[in-house]
Amino acid sequence: MGAPTHNNESTDVLQGLVYTLLDVFDATRDLYTTLTTKDKREYEIQLRSKGYPTSRKLEFVDDSAANGNRAILTDKLALLRRFEDGLRDCGPEFAVGDALSHVSIQSQVINLQGVLLTTFLYGPTSSESIPQQLSKVDAASRLAATSSVEILSALEYRLQAELRTTDYPTSRRGSLRAFSMPGSFHPDDDNSTALVSYKNPVKVRAGSPANTTILSKNRADMTSDDTRSLVSYGTRTDTDSLYCTYASDLERHRSQQLCSSITHEPTPSCPHCRRTLHLSPGKAWEILKNDTGYERCFQVSNRFVVKCHRSGPDAGYACILCSRAEGDVTICGDVKALVKHICEDHKTAQLKAEEDITEVVELAVGERRRDSGLAHSSSRSSRRSTSAGSRRRGSRPHVYDREVEAIEIRLPRRGA
Repeated sequence: MGAPTHNNESTDVLQGLVYTLLDVFDATRDLYTTLTTKDKREYEIQLRSKGYPTSRKLEFVDDSAANGNRAILTDKLALLRRFEDGLRDCGPEFAVGDALSHVSIQSQVINLQGVLLTTFLYGPTSSESIPQQLSKVDAASRLAATSSVEILSALEYRLQAELRTTDYPTSRRGSLRAFSMPGSFHPDDDNSTALVSYKNPVKVRAGSPANTTILSKNRADMTSDDTRSLVSYGTRTDTDSLYCTYASDLERHRSQQLCSSITHEPTPSCPHCRRTLHLSPGKAWEILKNDTGYERCFQVSNRFVVKCHRSGPDAGYACILCSRAEGDVTICGDVKALVKHICEDHKTAQLKAEEDITEVVELAVGERRRDSGLAHSSSRSSRRSTSAGSRRRGSRPHVYDREVEAIEIRLPRRGA
C-alpha cells in the first residue's frame, strides 16, 4: 500500500478531504517527534544540573517515541486502507462522497489541526508537562482515525443501500409494504402497542401477556380487522430488504464489532439509518429456558438486538433466528417484545447456535430463585434484577425487564 496519489478532478471532494487528513497525520508525527526530542533534551539538562559528569555519554532506553510514531502511522494507514476498500467496493461514487461525509471528514481535519496548533503554539508556556502533551496528541490522532473510519463505513452503507434500491426495488415476493406495520411504536413504554391493520381474521395465541398476531401465508378471503400487538408475523422476504443495511452487515461479518455510536453514545443509534436503538451499553437481556428438562440461563447481547433492527424509527425488530429458519418472520415492536418472542418461540438449541446469545453458568441457582417469579441477585449497582422465563404449565409467570452486565463466556452445562 503505497503513498496516495492526488486526483486532479475537482468532483472527487471526499478523496481530497481524506488526503488532506492524511497530510495532517504526517504533521502529527512530526510534532510528536519534535516533542519527544525536546523531552529527552530537557531530561539530559536536568541530569547535568544534578552533577552528572559531562564526560559520560547519556543513553536513553525509551521506546515511547517509536511507539507513538508507530501508533500515529497506524492511524494514517487505517484511514487510507478504509478509503481504498470503499473505493474498490463502491466505485468512483465513493471518492465523490455526499454532504454528510464531507462535513464529517472536514470536522475531523479541523479538530486534529486544532490540537496540533494549540500544542505547538501554547505548549512551551503551558503548565502541562511534555508527556501530557504527547498523550493529548496521540489521543487526538487515534480519535480522528477511528471517527473517520466510521464515517467512511457509514458512507459505504448508504451507497450500497442506494445501489440495492436501484437494482432491486422489490423483494422476491413483492414489496415490503405488504407486511409493514403502519403504527408507531413507543419502546420506552411498558404497555406500548402498535396499531396493525390486517384484512383477514387473526389467530391469537392464548396465554401470552401481549397478543401475538399470526398471518397465514395463503389466505384469500379477507375481512377488515384491527389488532393491537407488539409482535406480528409476516411472510418471508429478501433478508437485505427486511433488515437495515448495518444489521445485515453485522450478520454477514461475525467478527465485526459494534460502532461507537452504539457503544459509547448516551443515546445509541444506528450509523446507517440513524434510528434510535433503545439499548443500555454494556448490558444484556437474560432469558431462562427449561425446555431441556432443567433451567438454563442465556444472555441476549446488544449485538444480537442490533442485528434484528430494521430501517426507520418505527420499523421495529425482525427476529434473525426466524429469518434463518423455514416459515414466517417475526417482527417485534420493541426490544422487550423481541426478547419475549425469543424466550417463548425458540428452543434452547437455537439459542446455543447463535454466537451473540451466550449461555451463563451460575452457581447455587436454586438459592437465588426459590419460590419466586422474580430472580433477585446481589449487585453492587442497584439495577433491575428480574428474568424472562420460558412458559410451562405450573411455572412462574413471565417477566421481561431484566438487563444485566454483559459477559462474554459460553460454557456448556453438564449433561447438555
